[in-house]
Amino acid sequence: MNYAAVASSIAKLLTTRLAMVGVTTLVSAGTFSAALAAPVIPTMIGTWTVEGKGAVLCKVEASRCKTHHHGDFSDLNAVAQITKQQGRVFHGIFKSKYATEKFVGTLGHDNASVSMVDEDGFTDGKIISPNLIQVVYRHTSDLDSVVDIGTWTRR
Repeated sequence: MNYAAVASSIAKLLTTRLAMVGVTTLVSAGTFSAALAAPVIPTMIGTWTVEGKGAVLCKVEASRCKTHHHGDFSDLNAVAQITKQQGRVFHGIFKSKYATEKFVGTLGHDNASVSMVDEDGFTDGKIISPNLIQVVYRHTSDLDSVVDIGTWTRR
């Protein structure tokens, strides 16, 4: 038996196996590093067309209620202008034919959820695509309580 030939074959086999393990380790480490890389935060800046369906509980004379909705049930057509963004947080102005309000918001860690507050209410949303957000709004005050479900579409 040629022990030198056997030893040479074993050495080549081990070298090949170790090289494959090394490549697998590098590929795995690269995948792991990519997974740890910071996700791209969506930009919210822009003009958004807002459409919604809402309901109002007015607790006082309706003309005293500062709301974007009027009547027991109403359709909302408005514009939201997001004017500045720093990382996950942003500022904007919301305008309908009845009122104008400032608002602020934040993007969730999942880059899909959105939380906003205006001068008297809260909005929760989900980014469906870069130019579409589905939202639910609600507020309650001494004057009225409002809920709304709708969409924001970037122009």
